[in-house]
Amino acid sequence: MNELFLKQMKELLGDEYEAYLALLERDEIRGFRINTLKCTPEVFFEHTSWKKQATPFAYNGYYYLEDNAPGRTPAWHAGLAYMQEPSASAAVTVLQPGPGMNILDLCAAPGSKTTQIAEYMQSQGFLVANEINAQRASVLKENVERHGITNCMVISAKPEDVADAFEGFFDQVLCDAPCSGEGMMRKEEAASAQWTPELVAHCAAVQKTVLAAAYRCLRPGGTLVYSTCTLNTQENEENIAWFLTEYPDMHTESCGVDFGRAAFEYGSGTSLARRIYPMDGGEGHFICRMRKDGDVPAVYPGLLHSAAIPGEVLKAYCDIFADDYPYYYFYKNQFYGGSAPFVQAGRCRLIRHQVHLGEWNGKRFEPSYAAFAANNHPARRQIELNDEDTMRYLHGETISVQTDKGYVGVCWKGHVLGGGRSDGTMIKNRYPKGYRNR
Repeated sequence: MNELFLKQMKELLGDEYEAYLALLERDEIRGFRINTLKCTPEVFFEHTSWKKQATPFAYNGYYYLEDNAPGRTPAWHAGLAYMQEPSASAAVTVLQPGPGMNILDLCAAPGSKTTQIAEYMQSQGFLVANEINAQRASVLKENVERHGITNCMVISAKPEDVADAFEGFFDQVLCDAPCSGEGMMRKEEAASAQWTPELVAHCAAVQKTVLAAAYRCLRPGGTLVYSTCTLNTQENEENIAWFLTEYPDMHTESCGVDFGRAAFEYGSGTSLARRIYPMDGGEGHFICRMRKDGDVPAVYPGLLHSAAIPGEVLKAYCDIFADDYPYYYFYKNQFYGGSAPFVQAGRCRLIRHQVHLGEWNGKRFEPSYAAFAANNHPARRQIELNDEDTMRYLHGETISVQTDKGYVGVCWKGHVLGGGRSDGTMIKNRYPKGYRNR
């Protein structure tokens, strides 16, 4: 373990330092959330045998008490659960999103908090998830699609470009800022090896620029939650104190939770924030809730103008899927549906705008994986697989089964895994190659 880091923690924790050291010798804490967009906890545990214990950090969060990795299981592939370090779910619990809101997850990959926000929104309102790193943004998109979210735009942009595109638009902004990762020390050896005081100072400086962009995105009257998975005060309380001085129309609020412990007071009410240490049941997190003065409606960005949707596309989609969307968008033969209007994203690189339904090649409509996975938009024809065929499907194999010709939703215990195309006796696998078990 990094000696400089341990010196910092001894000064920070005082009498609790020895308890912290003892916990560092134990295995990391793992957890998961049940995706309440797709199932209830009762249904999930009826279909799985995961050993678990409820966490205090999220209403649908659990400690994962197995030794294996669940990422190859049908429940995970069907988007019924999301693996997440337990205390990382605390930030969204503090944010308290709701249906009908416009919400931004400014530093979103890999999607832990984006998917959790979507669960609270219940497919109502508009969610923007941004990740500056293009490769990580691709992972974010995958997790959003698997979760079945129908009201989320995924973008990849600098925070200042997001602010330019969406200034004054959001009711809530989650700023889970890039940090030095001191709460990852038990999970990742690299976090310990790379830690230096210089890294902390660098992260604190970057966080200031991210916070400045988050402020611009927030409408007056809106809520901003700042969080990190690090433990020092420089990236946490000291940055909040700087931010509140820089933006005097922002004020701290109670987090409204009893997990963790009060943060340190560095002025402007920073003690209202919450700290979570391994002694509190998580790997480590800092969370601060703030509100902007005033009450001004959102400044709505411009809408995207859809090309005319070919009648063959709409007919083909409606032949395959039982539910339609309140909003559609068609561009360069790509067909999209959404629970919210299709808004412009300025200079931000658009990775996904709500649900990519499929592609029109001029002769035939090819539905996408996302269309099959989307919550509450079921395929008209569905096929239920047994456990053996389910694992074969997740490996990308063709499935021998008698069914009507055409596209079908492939299901495990009533939950859609993805799509396929049947010739009457065989289902050609349409599960994306990059998502398959290897």
